[in-house]
Amino acid sequence: MEELTVKEVADLKGCTVQYVRKLIVENKLAAYERWGQGGNKGISYMIPLAALEPKLIAKYRRIESRKAGGKPREAKPVPVTDLEQLSVEEREEIFFWKGIIEEWDAYRPPGLDKKQATEAYVGYLQQTYPEQKFSSRILYRKKQALREQGDGGLLNRRGKHDGHKRAVPKEVFDIFEYFYLDQSQKSIELCMNLTKLEISQHPDRYDQKLLPLASSASFAREIERSIPVPVLKYFRLGEKVFRDECANYIERTYDDLHSNDIWVCDNHTFDIFVNGGESDKPVRVYLTAFLDVRSRKMVGWYVTDAPSSDATIQALRRGIMAYGIPKWIYSDNGREFLTHDIGGRGFRKSAKTDGHEPPTILQRLGIEFRTAMVKNARAKIVERAFVDVKNCFSKLFDGYTGGTIAERPERLKKTGKHAENFVVIDEFREYVDIFIQGWFNKQPHSGTGMNGRTRDEVFAACLYEQRVATADELNLMLLRTSRMQTVNRGVKIKMYDTEIRFYSDELIMGHDREKVYVRYNPDDLSEVRVYDENDRFLCTAPQAPVSSYFASKDEVAESMREIRTLERTVRGYKKQKGIEADDALALVMREAEARMSAGERFDPKIITPIRAVDEDAGSVAAAVGSSAEHIDWTAALERMEKARDR
Repeated sequence: MEELTVKEVADLKGCTVQYVRKLIVENKLAAYERWGQGGNKGISYMIPLAALEPKLIAKYRRIESRKAGGKPREAKPVPVTDLEQLSVEEREEIFFWKGIIEEWDAYRPPGLDKKQATEAYVGYLQQTYPEQKFSSRILYRKKQALREQGDGGLLNRRGKHDGHKRAVPKEVFDIFEYFYLDQSQKSIELCMNLTKLEISQHPDRYDQKLLPLASSASFAREIERSIPVPVLKYFRLGEKVFRDECANYIERTYDDLHSNDIWVCDNHTFDIFVNGGESDKPVRVYLTAFLDVRSRKMVGWYVTDAPSSDATIQALRRGIMAYGIPKWIYSDNGREFLTHDIGGRGFRKSAKTDGHEPPTILQRLGIEFRTAMVKNARAKIVERAFVDVKNCFSKLFDGYTGGTIAERPERLKKTGKHAENFVVIDEFREYVDIFIQGWFNKQPHSGTGMNGRTRDEVFAACLYEQRVATADELNLMLLRTSRMQTVNRGVKIKMYDTEIRFYSDELIMGHDREKVYVRYNPDDLSEVRVYDENDRFLCTAPQAPVSSYFASKDEVAESMREIRTLERTVRGYKKQKGIEADDALALVMREAEARMSAGERFDPKIITPIRAVDEDAGSVAAAVGSSAEHIDWTAALERMEKARDR
């Protein structure tokens, strides 16, 4: 608050100092007494500028402006007066002081002058608001602030503005932020030490007067004051936490959906130890589940000791058999859902393949398949359902392990090493079936579009179309499909790093060296179905028998009988085709004889006779091969055929 001396007021009014003092003594001019600064009896007076008439205040401003060389005095920052930018406490503070100033202006008890009335009003305020301090000086200061700065001038802004000196300079905090905003989540103290080392080791870059640093509490306050929460979550906790807790997301409506329009699937790890029955150690089990989006009803599920594509098929089969075939399936990017023969490889499809893929299981079922964005847990409502499974089911078992170390019960220290202390996995599967059908799907739900109804009720009410298939058709459509392969002594599929071979006479005789697909049921590998490149059914092939070196005589005999069966099939191939023709050797020999009988024809230009030296020699016996005897090749060939048949 601006205050003037008696002489300054006298100069403004154009009167004597004595007259101003007289006004003060007569309580016609508000002033404060100051002791020990000379003057009358060691007392001097200070007059608040706000206590003067408005014309004198304007005159004082003009004089001060001229003293500053014609330039107006530097204006103080005008506090914010927009109520929307103020907190509730700040608004209440403004209304409080405006009410007091208005009441003070109207307060004039009979027989009291202005100064006495102000002192009496201060006493009244002190009694009414004992927790707050009041004085005449405070009232004049508030009144002047209201007149010059508006409503915002009534706020107490001590420590709330940015003009005061910070404990942590901006240059220092910038270095600190570089180390602090990291997913390693370094502590404040460690980041302070790194900041100190950075400054001390680079005197050419930083002013060494920045050291020593402020306290860790000062850095903690500066973190809260300067770093936005989304920035902290993104850099220290990761992109997923930032998206889940800070970033905007699409609010989905359910009113335009029907039951079986969309199923969403995922895997859940039960926070339970169970007795697997194969070892002394307890095991963890998993739930593969399909959830109907419209009703949040769990329609298909399967409990397994390890998530896999086979578990996905089992859960899907159960859901379809009970409730029909959905139009869409929505999942995350797990390998058990993006297997080439279930949902397709998607972005994992290799560029090395020839691009030709057989229809997937979902395509054969007429189901559209979509995957969620990576690290987008909000998109899958099934994960929220798994929280209910944990809280309402998993915690009921003695083998409950908790989702984290902090949640782990103390009793597991004694029972956690022995499988016999926990429920057997087959019994646990029965408990899961009963819980989902009799409890989970029948609990009232308060989610969007549910209106307090149970999942079963909403599913039944919103089921508009049910697409169904017979058991036999469903069995065919849910068969797993191998990669394309070439028939070579049969076909193969790989199960758990083991190759299983399938073989049939029809497959070898009709499709050897052809490229085919194999479809199979993982639960029944007695035979497979074979399809060509265009997905046309060719034949079935049973599993080829495997004999060990210690096979029995009967096992070896059975294998040999199968081999001889193929040999007979091959030998009878011509007869089955109805082929009748002469023997190949007879064909060749007859053709050779015909060509020999035609003789050889040549016409040399010169013929030179060669005569014997002994002209008296008699006739000589004919040379070998000069006989003119005719050979019957047909009779010879007949004899060969008779010998071969024997």
